[in-house]
Amino acid sequence: MRHLMMVALLALAACAAGDVREPEGGPAGRVRVPGPAVAARLDAILREHRIITAGFGVIRNGELAWSHYFGEESAGVPADAATRFNVASITKTVVAETVLRIVDDGELDLDEPLARYWVDPDVAGDPRRLALTARQVLDHTSGFPNWRFFRSDRKLAFEHAPGSRYGYSGEGFEYLARALANKLGEPFPDIVRRTVLEPVGMHDTAIAVDRSRLQHVARPVDEAGKAHGVYCRPEGWCRPDGSYSAADDLLTTVPDYARFLADVHRGTGYAAAMARERDRVQSDRGDERLVDCAGDPRPQAPCPHTQGYGLGFEVADFGRYRVLGHGGSDWSEQSVAYVYRPSGDGVIVFLNAPNARTLQAMPEVLGVIDPSSPFLARYRIWRAAHTP
Repeated sequence: MRHLMMVALLALAACAAGDVREPEGGPAGRVRVPGPAVAARLDAILREHRIITAGFGVIRNGELAWSHYFGEESAGVPADAATRFNVASITKTVVAETVLRIVDDGELDLDEPLARYWVDPDVAGDPRRLALTARQVLDHTSGFPNWRFFRSDRKLAFEHAPGSRYGYSGEGFEYLARALANKLGEPFPDIVRRTVLEPVGMHDTAIAVDRSRLQHVARPVDEAGKAHGVYCRPEGWCRPDGSYSAADDLLTTVPDYARFLADVHRGTGYAAAMARERDRVQSDRGDERLVDCAGDPRPQAPCPHTQGYGLGFEVADFGRYRVLGHGGSDWSEQSVAYVYRPSGDGVIVFLNAPNARTLQAMPEVLGVIDPSSPFLARYRIWRAAHTP
């Protein structure tokens, strides 16, 4: 009895001190390997929300321990481990890893002005261009809008001083890619291939458009059921052959991205000091935080000690463990992938269907695979906001 009372007192003391609660899915920072019943539950959810194609992965101790596929990559062709998904903004993690490896090799400094290598004509007259660095791009404090075409004048501009505050920006990643390509005298997709894709073994992953190699790609389909070309949008625009984006449209498979996350976890491409810098929260996302600990009296995930952007990855630090990851969303896809450290466990969810359907399905499938996911609360909020 005395032992039981002591255990109870210790538990109460931990709660009073604000210690993170033990997640329902298993020990903190771990992910259980799903069984057949989980796959059946996932398939039921995907059918309910009319998801066209899906790929899932669970990483245990840095290795892909489980994967599951649903639907067809194209008419009559079932999805499998070879199916490539457009993962939207998850592209930024591969680009970030490229930059960190280049920095660790001494070919670029995180804090040197990018203006030495590239200045976009739209900001050529703005003195703030001289302050912009790779670090500010990677932690989303570049000062740029997400995309210039969201502005009324459709021009790139600094909306606040670089380094002054958070503001998510795909333009920043495009800017950094141009600067790095100019500095190294090499096309940016080639830099990504030799620095990350080839060393990691991501042989089925592509950052540049190659229309001769579009086999095994989950075809985007709109709400009317019309299939559109890979790299194309319903309004008729298609990305030109040979082009690339440093912020969007990466094609990858579940096994390839699992290898990537495992390499990120191990910090294979750089020294331990660089990995620590990558994992350190460098910018606060404010209202866009993963877990709203202040606004939600009963947050659905444990409250992190700190959370925000590190270098290219969202980071939530829970003290005993932390999570690094990223999401991606576009008109026909929804994706999220992350890894816990120090366990090396992780989750990959790639959904291919019209965005309204994927937003409804994502919190349900993520809740089945990893009920304690720090990304789960955000997807539930987004789902509520898009539910009529």
